[in-house]
Amino acid sequence: MVRRRGLAAGLTGIHAHRWRHAFAHAWKRAGGDSGDLMLLMGWTSDDMPRHYGASAAAERAQETHLRMGIGDDV
Repeated sequence: MVRRRGLAAGLTGIHAHRWRHAFAHAWKRAGGDSGDLMLLMGWTSDDMPRHYGASAAAERAQETHLRMGIGDDV
């Protein structure tokens, strides 16, 4: 369904796994809990939030570092 909707909108390369990665990244970026993410996505393994959030983990880590400001006074 996701692929068909993407094609209908003139987009290519759209699939459920890409949506899952984007959703997990946005969820974690907003400070969402991994356990809640698991429940929403229907995952039973603790590895799944880590797997689907890994594609943007470095970006989130940099944002957190900037927000916390640790080491800015050095």
